[in-house]
Amino acid sequence: MLKEMIQNSNKDLLKVYLEDVHAHDLSELFFDLTEEERLKVYAVISDEKLADLVAYMDSEKAADILSEFDLKKQKQLVEMMEPDDAADIIQELEDDEQEDLLAELGDEADVVQLIQYDEDETGSAMTNQIIVLTPDMDVKQATKLVIKEAADVETISTLFVIDDENHFLGIVPLKKLLKAKTPMPVKDIVEESHYVLDKDPIIQTVQAMNNYEINEMPVCNLNRELLGMITVDDALDIYEEEAQEDFEKLAGLPETRDSHPLKTAFHRLPWLIALLAFAIPVAMITSLFEDVLTTVAVLIIFQPLISASAGNVATQTLAVTLRMFNTNEKGLIKNSSREILTGLMNGFVIGCIAFGMTFVVSLLNTSLTTQPLLISFIVGLSLWITVFIAPILAILIPLTIKALKFDPAVASGPFITTIIDVTTLIIYFGLATLILGGV
Repeated sequence: MLKEMIQNSNKDLLKVYLEDVHAHDLSELFFDLTEEERLKVYAVISDEKLADLVAYMDSEKAADILSEFDLKKQKQLVEMMEPDDAADIIQELEDDEQEDLLAELGDEADVVQLIQYDEDETGSAMTNQIIVLTPDMDVKQATKLVIKEAADVETISTLFVIDDENHFLGIVPLKKLLKAKTPMPVKDIVEESHYVLDKDPIIQTVQAMNNYEINEMPVCNLNRELLGMITVDDALDIYEEEAQEDFEKLAGLPETRDSHPLKTAFHRLPWLIALLAFAIPVAMITSLFEDVLTTVAVLIIFQPLISASAGNVATQTLAVTLRMFNTNEKGLIKNSSREILTGLMNGFVIGCIAFGMTFVVSLLNTSLTTQPLLISFIVGLSLWITVFIAPILAILIPLTIKALKFDPAVASGPFITTIIDVTTLIIYFGLATLILGGV
């Protein structure tokens, strides 16, 4: 649609279209344009709309667009964005471009104050564009202040109350302020509110917003001085980013979304080589049971069945464990016990089914083995044991990694599957060797 408008419409019609379409929809269409078509858009789009357009883009792509303008234009666009959005974009710029833009903005700029935080700290995602009231202010005066400053802040649903030294005292919901009748000081309608610290982990802040059902979470420093707030839309964005990152780690993927294929291949290659190295013990363990495999080759047929079942159970338990870590859920021992008990019961049922299936297959294919009952027993028992052990490993591995101060999500699907494969082979072929007497 945007391409057609550029090609078939005059400047006036294109300008009207650009102002009418939502910035999110516009950002989806923008990267289909050629460089020449972009220049035509830049020629007619308003600065406010362009700032909205850039703010709705992925941070890396937004930084690429911002780099197309001169320093003066960049400053103008950044000052029209929400400070937290602008901070994310600026951090994606090249170092020299970032330094030049920050110098142009000046040390007092809101966005400059946000960039000082690490990306996993609450301060990096907060906005400092808020409306603050004082306790002695009359409600009529407070209402006038809200009307005056409403256009310059992200939301007016929650108003924040501070003392003369900027210490956070509480909040006033807009609805409560509008219902209050003058004369009445703000201190008579102020409500206590939970708050977070600017250095708190951002995911912890998002969880607090969910736990306390707060849509605008106050952010303070250690001295309880009010610095800004985290909004619910920020929280949703953070949840999405965290979920994406955890999914990538579980899949053993580096962060290469929307990258060039060559760059993606280069980043994934070390992981694939590492996983290949992890797989070497599987082959080595198989060779240790060469005698029993040569004598009873039918065992090879059922080995993938056992490995796959144990791997599936381990992945399920790993997902539950990582979710508990990410949400700081309590009762790890209780939940771990439940997972292990579930594995024990499921393993018994699946083991019985596997016993029956193996016995039927062995009877129908007499050329496979002359000991169908023993082979079926080995398969069923091995499956029961491995499905029981799988959740134990899926709990211990991320716990160990977390104790070593690493992200437990690195206990990824491929990583834990390799460990399960090694364990499965030892149990399966070990039982076969023991029961069949090594022959």
